[in-house]
Amino acid sequence: MSQGLSLVPVYLVDFGGACLMLLLSCTAFFYARRFKLAAPDSVLASYLFWLCSTLVFLSVSRAGGHLVKIFLFLEGKNEAWEHLAPVTGSLNTLAFAAVAVLTFYFPNVGGILARIKRDARKLRCANARLRKVQAALQALNQTLEHRVEQRTRELKASEEKFRNLFESSRDMIFFCDHDGTISDINNSGVQLLGCSTKEEILGRPLRSFFRDEEWEKYYETLCSEGFVADFEARWHRADGSYAWVIISANRIEGDGSKCGGCEGIVKDITALKEMMEKLVYSEKMASVGQMAAGVAHEINNPLGVILGYADLLAEELEDPAAREDLDVIKRQALVCKRVVSDLLQFSRQEEGGKRESFDLNGLVRDTVAMVAHAMEMHKIFIELSLSREELLITGDRSRLGQVLVNLLNNARDAIGEDGLVMITSRRLHEEGVVELVVADNGEGIPQELQAKIFDPFFTTKPVGQGTGLGLAVSYGIVEDHGGSITVESPPLDQELLRQGMSTAFRLRFPGQEVPT
Repeated sequence: MSQGLSLVPVYLVDFGGACLMLLLSCTAFFYARRFKLAAPDSVLASYLFWLCSTLVFLSVSRAGGHLVKIFLFLEGKNEAWEHLAPVTGSLNTLAFAAVAVLTFYFPNVGGILARIKRDARKLRCANARLRKVQAALQALNQTLEHRVEQRTRELKASEEKFRNLFESSRDMIFFCDHDGTISDINNSGVQLLGCSTKEEILGRPLRSFFRDEEWEKYYETLCSEGFVADFEARWHRADGSYAWVIISANRIEGDGSKCGGCEGIVKDITALKEMMEKLVYSEKMASVGQMAAGVAHEINNPLGVILGYADLLAEELEDPAAREDLDVIKRQALVCKRVVSDLLQFSRQEEGGKRESFDLNGLVRDTVAMVAHAMEMHKIFIELSLSREELLITGDRSRLGQVLVNLLNNARDAIGEDGLVMITSRRLHEEGVVELVVADNGEGIPQELQAKIFDPFFTTKPVGQGTGLGLAVSYGIVEDHGGSITVESPPLDQELLRQGMSTAFRLRFPGQEVPT
């Protein structure tokens, strides 16, 4: 203690200040640490934590040194303090340096915080814009959903329209893939191609229904032009028959220059074609009939004179050789007279017999009984499958019997030896007609000749064995009775095919109701 003023107050203040420095620095460090733990990524929290740490270090070295000094002075150990003073002083220097370094670093931290604030403002602005964009996207999404639903309904309605058109069309509609295989077809197409189900056609090449030369022309036009318009062709149907069609098709473009397939519409013109052929045939038959009638009338008179003088000469001549020559003349003249009679029948100039109502089945049985013996001599047998009910028609019984005889004779010539002829009859209630079918298992008729067999003077028999008027006359007789006669080779009736029949003549006549 000095002899002047007392140093106790100084020591007390120094002691209190040291303790307060320790308390305050530790408290600041405690809250800085909590701040650091709460925000580990915060730059400010890190800066404050390390600043408070250096302040604690400074307070410990500074306040601790003062406290040690006070206690040593009170104990009278001044020399000990002299040894500790340099140590505490160096620690204080380091602590002040650390605080100074952290203090100098504060402007950088401020810049970082300012940049963080600017980034935060930018983020807030971006967030505000994102919220606006989100609201716009949400509104667009709601509108898009509505538009998608509307578009879906429109597409569904369009698909239903297409499907209805596709299924209900009376014309054939088809689609083919890149190699010409049918990938889809409507019900009208199934019927047109002579099938019962769509599965029988799907996967088959479209080419299989064409004739070779027509397919080549169709395919070449489709590939070069990209479409085919009103292309006429005759198709092979699955049941063995033919159909005349008109095709309009478009090529479907594939990858690059490759053809992706085709789609088209096919119209059945078989009925129109047959009607046109019948019209042409009728006009041709009318012209030939007029010519035949004129020729027949011109020939009949000379033939009558030849036969008359031949009979007179036969009565006067006694030489057997001369009589034989006259018989040859008479026979050939009679052949000419028969031909003339056929010509007159063909031209319908000859007076027909009495029209009456009779049972078609009865006419068949009577005619078969008349020719059965001659047929059996060639080992040809006739099988009857007639309707159990009466099939009443109106007409000339003898002329229709001649038609049946002509058909049986043709069947005999087609078979030759050892064969079968089937005759069937029935009433077609839905059409109000009766039908008679005469079928044989002979050689059949080539497709290219079927359109000519009813032409007058057309025959495939050797010279001297036929005049070519039998079927022409039969055609005229049937037409004169309001009926129709057609040929099928092979037959369309599957039962006839199973029985081995190769040709069938189908006759139809207006029927009458059987009185009850």
